Amino acid sequence: MPVPLSPPDLANAVTSFCTIGAGLVTLLLCRYVGSQPDRWLTAYLCLFITGIPTLGWHGWGSEPWRVADVGTNLLLAYALQVAVLGDYYGATFRRRFATISGVINAAAVLWMVSEGMRGGPGMAIDLGDFGGFQVGETVLILDAIAVTGLMVARRDRIPAQAMPLLRLVIASFIGGLLLATAAGDTVYGRIGSFHALWHVLSSFGFIFFWAFNHVRVRTPGN
Repeated sequence: MPVPLSPPDLANAVTSFCTIGAGLVTLLLCRYVGSQPDRWLTAYLCLFITGIPTLGWHGWGSEPWRVADVGTNLLLAYALQVAVLGDYYGATFRRRFATISGVINAAAVLWMVSEGMRGGPGMAIDLGDFGGFQVGETVLILDAIAVTGLMVARRDRIPAQAMPLLRLVIASFIGGLLLATAAGDTVYGRIGSFHALWHVLSSFGFIFFWAFNHVRVRTPGN
């Protein structure tokens, strides 16, 4: 008989469906509310794909699921970078940035595979009993900061109508980063499962991201 999941692991597994759902919702919104450039459809598809190994990792917890979970998150972050580069930057800068970022992300995946072969991951940023970040997770944070920086650097080209939604996206990222610092089994009070709340908040953040793009793409002159 399968061993039941602990309450935090169960919360993390169930809220993984939020990530899968956010990917589906953003794709359906593109289909029925308004299309967006193919590079953004690719990013939303990567969001859906990411949710599957996230569910696998929290539900079954094997090392291959861990690598797939963080690896697909890196793929999603890279897809977001490519999408933002396509919106705001010239071909030469796009090519250089995407190449450098692609090499770094591929190296992070290879590092995670080697960690598994050596007995498991170590901490790149150790916050003691509270939690911290492994190497792959640290690169993921840098990816997200890069996406934010690329967009903020071109804020003068973002329509005023879309700026409140961009602020919501950035706030979601910052809130998710704070929640993600905790270990997966960290619970505050009875119901404050930090990692599970991160899944929920990031899912809403991606729907805000779709809304931001929707307003931006449909504003005259963009």
